[in-house]
Amino acid sequence: MDKFENAKGTCSKEMKEFFIHEISSARTIQEATLLYRLSEPFLPSCKFVLASDLGMEPGFSVNQDFSAGAAVRSLFHSKKVWVLDKSTLDEMRDGPAVFPIDYSISLDTQALSYLEPFMAGNIKRIPEDYAEVFRFISQDNVFVDPIPYCYENLRNISAGGNSEKIFAKLKAYEVLRNVDAKLLADEGIIRSKVPESDLIKGAQEHMARMYMNLDNKKFMDTLNFRHQFMYCQLLKMALIQLNNPQKSTHNKVVAFMDFCDEVLATLGGREIAVAKAYFEKGQGFTFFGKIQKNKEDIFEVLDGMAWDLWHVRFLEEAMTISPDPHARYFFPSILTFDKRFIEVMDLYPLKSLAYVEGENRPMPFYDGDWFGLVDDDSERQDKIAQRYYSTESVASRDERRSSCELTLDSTVVGLEEELNRLCPKAKPLRK
Repeated sequence: MDKFENAKGTCSKEMKEFFIHEISSARTIQEATLLYRLSEPFLPSCKFVLASDLGMEPGFSVNQDFSAGAAVRSLFHSKKVWVLDKSTLDEMRDGPAVFPIDYSISLDTQALSYLEPFMAGNIKRIPEDYAEVFRFISQDNVFVDPIPYCYENLRNISAGGNSEKIFAKLKAYEVLRNVDAKLLADEGIIRSKVPESDLIKGAQEHMARMYMNLDNKKFMDTLNFRHQFMYCQLLKMALIQLNNPQKSTHNKVVAFMDFCDEVLATLGGREIAVAKAYFEKGQGFTFFGKIQKNKEDIFEVLDGMAWDLWHVRFLEEAMTISPDPHARYFFPSILTFDKRFIEVMDLYPLKSLAYVEGENRPMPFYDGDWFGLVDDDSERQDKIAQRYYSTESVASRDERRSSCELTLDSTVVGLEEELNRLCPKAKPLRK
C-alpha cells in the first residue's frame, strides 16, 4: 500500500505493471477497488474485470452445464463480475453505475456442425442433450456466433467440395439466428421467421467474409502464427511425455518451461498448466487421450487441439475488443460438446483480466496459487520463480521474443521430425 500512497509524478512501465498486478491479484473486491482508486491516475484507459459474487451479470456468458455433458464456458468461474474503470468508478461515487454491455456465446466447430443434421431430424450421431442446448441457444435473448467454425475452416473453404458443405452449415446457423422461438416452444417445430432468400443471403455474407479473410495476408499470417504457436507447444508436450513417461512430473515441467523460455521466449501460464496436468496424469488427462505412439493421426489430432487452445486465448483477446461501439464491456464465452476441451477450460479459470483500451493485449490472472498449480513443493516453487520470473529472465525473453517468433516455422518442422522418429506410424500434415 505504501508504494501506491507514495507514488508521485510520472509512472514507469515497471510501476504500471506493478499496479496492474496488485489490483488483479487483490484478495477481495474491496481491496482491488481501493487499489484502483489510488493508482487510477497512472493507469489511463486501463480496465479490469474480476471474478466476483458481487457486481454485474455478463448476460448469458456464464458457465452452464447441460444434461449429457455439453457446456457453456466463460473465462471466469463466477456467475458475476466486478469491473473497474474510470467512468464506472466516477458514476459509482454518485450512486449505482449503469452502462451497456455486450456478450456472445461462440459455437465451437462441433456445436455448429450439429445444427444442420439436427434440423433435418438426423439425430443418430448427435449428442443426447443437443435438443436441450438448441432450445437454449434459440431463445431471442441468447446471442451466439460462428467464429470458431469460420476460423477453423478458412483453410478448407477453397478445397474442392468443401465450400458447399461450409455454406450448408452456415445456412443452418442463419436458421438458428432467425428461428421462430414461439413455434419451437409450443409445437417443437424448427422454422425460420424469415424467407429462404434471407437465409441464403446471410450464409453468403458469412462466406464472403471468410474469402475476404483468406485474401487478407496480414490477418491470415496472424491467425496461422497463433495457431502454430499453440501447435508448437503441444508438439513439445507430446515429445516430453512420450519420450520418457516415467520421468518425474517436476522434471518434465522444467523441460517444457526451458523450451518455452529458451526457444519461444514466452511463458504462457495457461499452457504450462495444461502441460503439468498432462505430465502428471498422462492419458488420464483426457485432452491428450488420443496421443499414443502407435497412432497414425497424432499430428492431425494435435492440430485440432491447437485450435482448442487458440479459442481460449481468443476469448481473452475478444474481451478487449467490443463488437458494439456503445458497449462498455464485452463478455465472450464458448459452447462445446467436447468434454476434453471442457476439462482444459476448467483447469485454468481467471481471477481477473486487465487490458488497456485500444491495445488488444489481455493480461489474464489465474484464480489461485499459480506456483502451487505448477509444483506442490515450496522449495521447487521458489527455484521456478527465481529461474523464470526474475527481472533478468523476463527482460531476456522480451528482448529475444521477436527473433524467436521469426524462427517458429523451423522450430515446428524440427519438432515434427523428432516426434515422427518417436512415432513412425504417424503421418505428418506437411508434405
